[in-house]
Amino acid sequence: MCEAKVYLSDGDREEEIMRDVVLVQPEGDAWLLVTLLGEQKLVRGSISRLDFLRHTVHLNRPAESSGAS
Repeated sequence: MCEAKVYLSDGDREEEIMRDVVLVQPEGDAWLLVTLLGEQKLVRGSISRLDFLRHTVHLNRPAESSGAS
């Protein structure tokens, strides 16, 4: 299986926000993340890196955003 882990970077700190992600879909200025079991999360930010070898997606939080998405 090719599920991914998604990380959100807030400056110099990066945290895992979702795992087992099978769909990353643009939704305006955000990304809709969907897991294998159908759990969904909408996260604002921009993609900074896709690592296919490690199955990871790295997002940067928008500068004006504070707190969790």
